Amino acid sequence: MTVLRHILRAVGWGLVGLLVLPFLIGYAAPYLPPAHFWWTNLFAVALPPLGLVVGLLSLGLLGQGLHRRAWGRVAIAGGLLLLIAVRFGPRVSVGGASAASAETLRVMTFNVPMVFARQEMSARALGRFVGQEAPDVAAFQESWLETGPTLRSGYEGRSWPPGGFLEDSLGYAPPRVLPPKTMICQPVFGRLPLDSMSVHPLLPTGDVHRCARYTRTQFTWRGQSAVLYNLHLHTIGPIRPWDLLEAWDSLAYWRAFLREYREGALRRAQEARWVRRQIEQESQPVLVVGDFNSTPHQWAYRHLAQGLQRVGSRDATFPADRPVVRIDHILAGPAWEVVTARVPVPRADTTISDHRPVTAQLRWRD
Repeated sequence: MTVLRHILRAVGWGLVGLLVLPFLIGYAAPYLPPAHFWWTNLFAVALPPLGLVVGLLSLGLLGQGLHRRAWGRVAIAGGLLLLIAVRFGPRVSVGGASAASAETLRVMTFNVPMVFARQEMSARALGRFVGQEAPDVAAFQESWLETGPTLRSGYEGRSWPPGGFLEDSLGYAPPRVLPPKTMICQPVFGRLPLDSMSVHPLLPTGDVHRCARYTRTQFTWRGQSAVLYNLHLHTIGPIRPWDLLEAWDSLAYWRAFLREYREGALRRAQEARWVRRQIEQESQPVLVVGDFNSTPHQWAYRHLAQGLQRVGSRDATFPADRPVVRIDHILAGPAWEVVTARVPVPRADTTISDHRPVTAQLRWRD
């Protein structure tokens, strides 16, 4: 009986270790250099559910340790609970203005891929949704905006979301100054006048692939200039993690997935470093929005978010029908004060995107 008890105890501790170790690896992922620790980002994706399970185990271990006066167990459980509280604990709201206040700037980021432009119902549904949310500035990713031959000739009427439709019915327009003869894949529209937009390559492929680029939009709100970076960082690759559920026993499939994932993680890290350097050179208040293809627990997101406020609720944004991860974000510089942030759900009468948008209301901190 004693031997069986020892075996069961060893098995129990082994199972606990199999949960705690991935949790600790995912927890450390944002702080580890991606060149050698790119694989830790896989564990970071699953950090929220791992944190929930480890938290429940820690509470049980804490109660058991207190009951038996096993202070070592109490220390381990307390340490794990502290880590969970630091990463997932509630944050104090910094709001104060009414959500309907005219003093707030409403910003929305939304990945609406070009593939949905082929669906006429998607354009109408997107228009209804934008009209309902009524952002002052709307940033889109994986879209397009074809510009005219000169800086001030605007766009040539071909865009997704449909620029003319937005202008006619909702009052949105692209920036007044646009780069000439350019296809912009990360366009920005505004109900308030947007001064100018420039397009910049994301290294190392931005000089070759026209959509591997970000936009920098300058605008003025309540008498002060600001800039908005609209990003779409490199994807995780053609093989999605959930595809492995159907081919979990295929070694070749796993190798292909890990190879693609490694390449994507390193590419996103390089892009994040490049954009971060540009942000640090800004003298005006900054907003950074877009599809980072990175959760808040991964390296690329943390690197971009240094010195910026992490705007938004904890709601997931991808995939749209049953979201499990948060990869779409809004970051705000210290000059901004966050009033509200949310992940609205478009009406389900048509498919607008495979992402959910993120909206925020901001005002000047001063």
